[in-house]
Amino acid sequence: MVPLWPSIFGSSVLTSLIRPYGTENQASQVGERSRSSMNRFGPVVFGLIFLMLSAPLTGMVSHHSNTLTDMDVRSAEGWDKDIDVPTWRIGDEWVYETKFDVAQLIAQANVSATLNTLTGDTKYEVTDIFFINIDNVQTLVYKMEITGSFTSGNNGAFIEDTPVGDANGRLDIDYEGEDIIRVRDLAVVNSDFTLDVTFAPFNIGLFATDLALISFDTSYSPPKEKYDFPLHTGDQWYMEFFSSTVAGGTSDYFDPNTFDTAGPENNSWQITANGIPTDGTEFIDYSGCDDSFKINEWNQTGVSAGFNWYCPAVRYNSWMRVSNAAGFTIDWMLKEYNPSDSYGVQSDSNPGTRNVEVDVDLQFLATLPNSEQIVTATYETSPGGVPQGNTNMQVRYESINLLANPSTNGNGIVEYSLNISNGTDTTPSSDDYSSNGVIVWDPVNEIIGAATIVIDLNVVGIDLIAQSDSIIVTRTRGSEVATLNQAIGYAALPGDLLSFSIPAQNRGVLTSPATEIEVVTPDGTNIRESVPAIPSYSEQRISVNWTVPTDAAIGDQTLSFTVDPDELVTEDANRSNNDASIDIFIGRAPTGAFSYDEGKFTFDNIILNASGSFDEDGGDVDCRFELESQPGLIEVLEAPGCVSQWNWSDDGDWMVRIIVFDEELDEDIIETNVTIRNRAPYLNLTMVESIDVETKVTIYANDSGDVDSISPPAQHVDIFWPDLNCEEGLTQPTCTFTPMGEGPLQITAKAVDDDGAETYVNTTLDVLNIAPTVAYPELYYGGENLTPDNM
Repeated sequence: MVPLWPSIFGSSVLTSLIRPYGTENQASQVGERSRSSMNRFGPVVFGLIFLMLSAPLTGMVSHHSNTLTDMDVRSAEGWDKDIDVPTWRIGDEWVYETKFDVAQLIAQANVSATLNTLTGDTKYEVTDIFFINIDNVQTLVYKMEITGSFTSGNNGAFIEDTPVGDANGRLDIDYEGEDIIRVRDLAVVNSDFTLDVTFAPFNIGLFATDLALISFDTSYSPPKEKYDFPLHTGDQWYMEFFSSTVAGGTSDYFDPNTFDTAGPENNSWQITANGIPTDGTEFIDYSGCDDSFKINEWNQTGVSAGFNWYCPAVRYNSWMRVSNAAGFTIDWMLKEYNPSDSYGVQSDSNPGTRNVEVDVDLQFLATLPNSEQIVTATYETSPGGVPQGNTNMQVRYESINLLANPSTNGNGIVEYSLNISNGTDTTPSSDDYSSNGVIVWDPVNEIIGAATIVIDLNVVGIDLIAQSDSIIVTRTRGSEVATLNQAIGYAALPGDLLSFSIPAQNRGVLTSPATEIEVVTPDGTNIRESVPAIPSYSEQRISVNWTVPTDAAIGDQTLSFTVDPDELVTEDANRSNNDASIDIFIGRAPTGAFSYDEGKFTFDNIILNASGSFDEDGGDVDCRFELESQPGLIEVLEAPGCVSQWNWSDDGDWMVRIIVFDEELDEDIIETNVTIRNRAPYLNLTMVESIDVETKVTIYANDSGDVDSISPPAQHVDIFWPDLNCEEGLTQPTCTFTPMGEGPLQITAKAVDDDGAETYVNTTLDVLNIAPTVAYPELYYGGENLTPDNM
């Protein structure tokens, strides 16, 4: 068993932005058979809304350090500004092809609807640079405005029970948002946006229905750092933060305020690739981002939250993906970049060059805590390198709330001696003690330069390190490929293929000579490969594959590696960190067990019980039930204790899929049917208790029906009147007839529902005798009627 998080993560709980579909008790649905599908369309809208909310822990280095002369440090090699924090200008613009794939969401949302992938363009534009107060520190931020329009296209959506009936049509979403982003590290401070969602039946705007006009305002404390500059392949970091969302707006289908959320979150990231942005099948339209960094993100439970490819050339992302297990995938794929105040720009391939720029250089690639570092900023125009001399500038080291206001000299240069301090940042990572952004800018013209100061507890000339925290582990299980995360532990099953990208790092400020790396796989195989010279604060990698044997025992398996195993690099200042290893937990998939209350009728609460499921390798299991609630509609119930309940409104065999998953997120899936019995129709008769013989009488069966009928209301049941000759016929809810004989008359009525179930009602009508009629006496004599006067 592998714990999901090291203990330092504490008990933070990720606040889910997507509520599970379905309900555990729907007994109140009895008789409510005509719920509108437009009302049920809400979950689709909710999912789209929340996906717009877009979407490692290591010990600190503590070994001894050797002192370098200033000359040694100043001649350091390997600094690459492309991996450091970028700077933006007002007017910078990125355009992304955007795809909302909600097919699985529709299938799970219990919605009588179909929906194509929503497509359109999203534009990100920097519109302002200003100050805000964050934890009593004046902080420089960008305002980025985001706009987009997305559509299913004509006839790209089908919804039942719209105001004009079942209809094909067009679903449109207009998006307007604003992100506040911290300048020194691109951390997100606040994100708010508004969505306008409409559906046009038959693609006719005249019939368009406003599903929602809703706004969300989300703040992060501390600001959420999706990047930990400077970027290196393999870097891992994690972050605890508090997220608060306030929702508002209007909708006829849901209350936007129900989506207010607030709570702690704890995400982790790793840079898992460097190269052309792709997911293996698709590529972006922009052709100038072939050196992008892929940053994977996981939530607290270890579930992937998506990825983004950061492209240094365009100073932002070349591809962003937000994914959710509920069935959402949204992609933003770069197609244009239009930087302001630049020349030589080709919007689909080349960012060109800024006309004027503040270029920030640091004296050291890394520095010890509480040390001094010279920050040099060169302010000049391009082309030609014309200096912006004698210009008032501002140095901002906001991590310690330091401000200074130097001026450039005649060559457009500022040199400032900065005390680094010893504070740590909010993103513990695998590659440094702390990293803090420093800003040098022209506050009048809002021209910004920035760099990241790396604080290391060990600053030496050459230090070769076997950095286990920067290993990238990819697991292939059948057709599924997943990147594993050090923060949640590496875990595999027998038969899995594990691919290890293993780094040899140089944490010194000078280039290290070429050497070798030796790897010992868990089965004892020894592998040696050459490693070329490694620049300062850089790395070289080798790849090793290992297939977990089918008979592998439960428990930890170890992969170890050594950088410079023969100790050929005599300049290595610290050999105690040349060896490292990682443990891979080899477990077993959980075993699912399922039972339910058999023999139950429609609308009975059915206990779905998978509590007998277990994990052979130890630890707890949780469950998710995916059940067919109506033909073709799937309801999803999250069941942490593996017990839930549901009721069905129609009889028959209903598919239930039980996903049992353990602490390593391994799964066992059971698919079965739950059989629900039909409820017989109900039938009540209304009539008089008695009537005189030869008198017309009407018996009423209007109080009849079928609570689990799927037929239209007027067709729930058929009424039959055996042995009666009804004036209305024999299949009507009333029967009018005239009894011709006196005495008790047995009345029988039969109701038949759409499943063929029958209900009989017998009652008795008392047919009363009519008293004889005595006429006035008459006397006839000789055939003549005699009157009293003639007597």
